[in-house]
Amino acid sequence: MALAGEGFTLNLPMEVKQILEKIRQPKEEKKECFFALQIGFELVKSAVWAVEADQVKIISLGKTREWQSEEELLEAVDASLSSAAENLPPDQSFQEPNKAVLGLFPGWVEENKITPEKLQILKKIAKKLELVFTGFATCNEAVVYHLKSTEGIPPTAILVYLGKTKILVSLVNLGKITSSELVDKSGDLGADLIEGLSRITSEGVYPARILVYGNEEKLEEAREELVSYSWHKTGVNFLHLPKVEILNSNFEIKAVALAGGREMAGAIKIEEGQVSELGGEKEEEVKKETKEEPETLGFVKGEDIREKVQFEPKPSRFKIPRLSFAWLKTINLGFLSKPAIAFFRRIPARASLIATLFIVLVGALAALFWFLPKAEVVLFVKPELLEKEFTVELDPELASADRENLILPAEKIEVVLEREKTSGTTGTKLVGEPAKGEVTIYNDTTGEKRFAAGIVITSASGIEFTLDDDVTIASKSGTAADSTPGKVTIGVTAVEIGTEGNLASETNFTIANCSQSDYVAKNDSSFSGGTSREVQVVAKEDQERLVDELTFELEKEAQEALLNKAAIDKNLVEDSLTSKVVNQAFDQKVGAEATGVRLTLKITFSSLSFSEAEFRELIEEEIQAAVPDGFEYQAEESEIDFSLDKVTEDGKVLFLAYFKAKLIPILDLEQIKKNLAGKQVAIAEIYLDNLPNVDSFEANIKLRLPGKLATFPRMTKNIKIEKELK
Repeated sequence: MALAGEGFTLNLPMEVKQILEKIRQPKEEKKECFFALQIGFELVKSAVWAVEADQVKIISLGKTREWQSEEELLEAVDASLSSAAENLPPDQSFQEPNKAVLGLFPGWVEENKITPEKLQILKKIAKKLELVFTGFATCNEAVVYHLKSTEGIPPTAILVYLGKTKILVSLVNLGKITSSELVDKSGDLGADLIEGLSRITSEGVYPARILVYGNEEKLEEAREELVSYSWHKTGVNFLHLPKVEILNSNFEIKAVALAGGREMAGAIKIEEGQVSELGGEKEEEVKKETKEEPETLGFVKGEDIREKVQFEPKPSRFKIPRLSFAWLKTINLGFLSKPAIAFFRRIPARASLIATLFIVLVGALAALFWFLPKAEVVLFVKPELLEKEFTVELDPELASADRENLILPAEKIEVVLEREKTSGTTGTKLVGEPAKGEVTIYNDTTGEKRFAAGIVITSASGIEFTLDDDVTIASKSGTAADSTPGKVTIGVTAVEIGTEGNLASETNFTIANCSQSDYVAKNDSSFSGGTSREVQVVAKEDQERLVDELTFELEKEAQEALLNKAAIDKNLVEDSLTSKVVNQAFDQKVGAEATGVRLTLKITFSSLSFSEAEFRELIEEEIQAAVPDGFEYQAEESEIDFSLDKVTEDGKVLFLAYFKAKLIPILDLEQIKKNLAGKQVAIAEIYLDNLPNVDSFEANIKLRLPGKLATFPRMTKNIKIEKELK
C-alpha cells in the first residue's frame, strides 16, 4: 500500500481490476424478439418482430424464397430467416431470436391442427435450425384480422392468394372466412378464380371486392388481368363489376407476425405433444388464485364490518394529509395559572359561565370537523366490448318500418342513361372474286347423263369448281370399236376466291361421285377472274368489349346521378345498383368490312335508398336490447357497418348489419357517497375494492382527524366521486 498526501492509492492485480470494471459497468439488457415464418405454396417469407409498449412492431423483413421439395424447403427457410436476422437494425440491441410463430396454408392444417405428415417436416426444420415453434396461425385468417385492424371494420371481400402454381380463393363475409378453395393455375387467372368460386356454395351475390396478395412479382399483372376480365359472360353473381385491389407487399407475413403478438400473441397454440416434438417446452398448468370476497360488499346496519371481515394490513391507496398539533406544545400557559386560580376562587359564580364557553368552543370545533373534511374519489372502470350481427331487410313495397322483424321501407330510384362509343376493329378476312371459265364434259357411256347445277368438279391440284347450270350429256356414238363420246360445254365457278382458281387450259377434272373412265371434264381455254385480298372487319369480340367498356362508364355515371337524385335525408345503397338494357345497337354487323364500330347503348339503372334516421333508430333499439343490465354504451364510440347479402327475386334487399359498441358499467354514485359517508378509511377501502365492475380506484381525503376519528366526510356533498375508463 502506498500513501499519497492525505489519501492513498491501492495497487490491485490486473485480473481484479478487470473483474471490478465488469462489475461497475452497467449490463446492457437485450430485448427479446421473435421470428414470423410463413410457409406458402412454393414460397417462404419471414420477418422479425418484438413487443414494444404493448404493441407488436415489425423490426425486419426476410427475403422471399422459393421451394419445391422438402430439402429445398429447409434451405428456403434457412435463407429467409437468415436474411431477416441480418436486417436487424444495428443501433438496437436484440437477443438472437430462436422462437417463431408459423403462418400456414390449407394442406398443412386440418381442424386447427397441423397434419401429422407436415408436423414431421416442421420437426426436422426445428431440429436442423435450432428453432422453437411456439404456435401457428392460418395465413388467410391472419390477413382478414389484419384487414379488420387497419380498416376499422370487418371486411367483406374475395381473397385471392397468388402462389407459383396454385391460387387460394377465400370468401370473407363481415370479417369471417366462410369457405376457401385451392385451385391449380391454368394461365387464365379469371377462369381460375371462377373455378374456385364455383366450388363455394354461396347464396345471393358475391362481394364486389377482390383482394390479391402473395407472389409480389405477379401482383400488378394479376390485378390488370382481373380488371380487364369479361365478368358479365361468366355467370358469376356479382351485383356490379368487382373492384380489384392489391394488398401491400409482405402484407401476409406482417399479419402472421401480428397474430403472433396477440398470443405470445394470439396465434393458435400448438398442442402439448406437438410443441414437445417441435422443440418447445410443455406449458405448466397455472393455478388461478381465487379471491375470497367478504360476506358484505357494502355496509350493514347495526353491525361492524370489521368483525365480519379479516384482512391483512397493506399500504393504503388514500392520500390523507395529517393534521399536526405539535404547535400546542409551544404555548406556555403557566403565567395564567396563579391569577386564574385566585380569580376563580374569588368569583365562584363565574365558573358556570366558563363551562358554558368551553362547551360552545368544543361544539364549534366539532362543527368545523363535521363540515370541513372533503374527499375526492376516482373509480376506474374497464369497458366491455359488445359485438353483434343481424339481418336488416329493405322492402320497396313496405310503407312503414316493421321494427319487430327488422324491416325498413325502401325507395326505388331510377335513372335512364344513353351514350354512344366508338372503338376500332380487330377482325380480318379475305375478300375477292372466284375464278370462272368453261369446261367440256365427256360421256363415254351408252346412256344419257344429267348433271345438276352445283355439282363439284376437281382439278388434279385439288381446286374445286361447281357447274353454273344444269346440263344433260348424250351417250357415246359409233361402234364399239370406233366410238365417239358425248360431250357438252358448260360454265363453272371456283368454290374459293383467289388467284388459285385461274387454271391453265387443257386441265383435266374429275366429277364428284363419277368414274373417270365414264365421265371426265377438260377446259379448252384458261380460267380467269380469281382475286383475293385481306380486309379489316368487325369481330364479335370487338362488340363485346365495346359493351363492357360503355356499361362500366355508364355505371359510374349512374351512381353519381342516383346520389344526386336521392333525397337529402336518404342514404343510397350503392351495392343494390341494378341495370337493365333498354336498347343496344351497333352501326356495323359482325364480319362487316370496317375500321371502326359504333355502339349506341341505353340502360335503366336503379338503386334503393332508405332513411338514415330510421336505420339508426333500428340499430339503436337492437343495441339497447343487447346491452346487459348494469351497463350503458357510448353511441359516439360505436362502429356500425353493413354489407349486401343478396337481392331477392321480388326486389327486396337483405343486408348483414354489424355493430361494435363499448359498454360502460353504470354506477350509482350518490348511493356510493352515502355508503362512504362517515366510514373509517379501512372499511371504505374494502367497500371500494368490492364494488362491482370497478377495476381500481384512487382516493384523496383532505383534513384527516387523529386516530379512530379518521373517517370519510360525514356530509355526502363533501364527497366528490368521478368515473374514468381504464
